[in-house]
Amino acid sequence: MISVSAVLQLLNEKRFDEAVPLVRRALTEAERDSAERLIETARPLLAWKGFFSNSDEASRSEGYFREVHGSLSQLTGAESPAAMAAAENLAGLLGSIGKVEEAIPLREKVFQHVKGRFPFDDPRFIEVREGLGFLYRRAGRDEALAELYRDLGLCRHLTAAEQYIRSAGGKLVSCGRPWSAHCHLWAYFDAQLDCEGLIEGLGLDPCVRIHDHRGTHDGSERGLVCTIHHDALLGPHPTDTAYQNRVIGMKTA
Repeated sequence: MISVSAVLQLLNEKRFDEAVPLVRRALTEAERDSAERLIETARPLLAWKGFFSNSDEASRSEGYFREVHGSLSQLTGAESPAAMAAAENLAGLLGSIGKVEEAIPLREKVFQHVKGRFPFDDPRFIEVREGLGFLYRRAGRDEALAELYRDLGLCRHLTAAEQYIRSAGGKLVSCGRPWSAHCHLWAYFDAQLDCEGLIEGLGLDPCVRIHDHRGTHDGSERGLVCTIHHDALLGPHPTDTAYQNRVIGMKTA
């Protein structure tokens, strides 16, 4: 049987053309053995997402990612978790080499898969949604992006502020879990937030506090955090001069 370690060695050496036929044989042989053996063989191949020093290397790996996706779709079913993982890897690669329009339907399919299986705060859901949002931005699909982030799953204590920020023209940049502690779902907007004005003007609950972080290598931000549910609405820090003319608060109503 084909050794998966041999395939991974070829991949790490960027010998993609040699790896592709071996991938096909390894997966086919494993499937003939058993369904369990197929998944065991596929797991390390799916875990390899590539580390590329330039765009040429990334482009040359396209055949590998297509082969893994095609083979697993055929052997395990197009809707199987293994095929979805392969589709996500292929979408990520295609997006990185400029084939955004081909990457979008792949990642949309993956998103529908995880959307029906995982809650808003599951890392698997967050990762795929953020990846799809990235592709929508690259393609200039503003309506699709707005729909993707229409329901963030934030707690009720921040609902009024979220709605106000959106109505005032704030566009969501991302929504995820950037910190490991005391962080549930944090939504980042493209404008500075007048936190004091929002708290007072909207009559937000006492559990909503101001978060002010002047970072260095880890970035900076300022916004509103629910101290009960650890959700947050954030914008750039006031020290970020690029956003000083873009402030959302009750004074802008």
